[in-house]
Amino acid sequence: MVELGEHCHTHVIPRLKKVIDGDDKGGITEIANWQGGGGFRYYKLAPSLIVTDRWGNPVVNPEYNAAQLAEALAKLEGFSYAPSEVQWWQHGHSSERDFIYVTTQNLSAEQLQALSDEVGGEQSLLVCCAAFHGITASKASERWPNLTLKKIPKMVLARCEWGHDDYSLNVANLPMAQAEEPASIARAVAPKTKKPAAASTGQGGLFREAEE
Repeated sequence: MVELGEHCHTHVIPRLKKVIDGDDKGGITEIANWQGGGGFRYYKLAPSLIVTDRWGNPVVNPEYNAAQLAEALAKLEGFSYAPSEVQWWQHGHSSERDFIYVTTQNLSAEQLQALSDEVGGEQSLLVCCAAFHGITASKASERWPNLTLKKIPKMVLARCEWGHDDYSLNVANLPMAQAEEPASIARAVAPKTKKPAAASTGQGGLFREAEE
């Protein structure tokens, strides 16, 4: 089910609770001889992850802090969000040796070299950054085979589908339910009817195109 507004809290959830408790006699309850049981989860749609600044450039929504951004991108890329208390560059993992690192920085070749050295040859790291400079993407893959570089606006926009009038919400690998706290699903891009958000003071020029 999908609801906009407060109907989820005022109508849907109370009704579902009654159905589960066996107290609801409406609908097809008696015809189906429903005696109660089961469960449900509900999700609250998060703000758009990517918005446009005053010049029409895609930027990370300033409503997202660093942790929320890392969690959202980990989910989009199929990683489990699990920030390490030891390694600053481990924001999540897809296996014991494959990790993800999210930053809004524009990384230099020197920074990427230092990062590659820390990761080592026995592990791999997906680096989601604003941009990188001083080296092309093809040269980077040759120089640092343990790193995969992706630019945040591009990688998010590439996940979007355009021109469809029917979408399926993929909620596989659901997180454990937490009492009274609806999970959030990150929306990739704002609707085209949404007015561009003003650029935040910390994002100017972050997402300009660097070398491919």
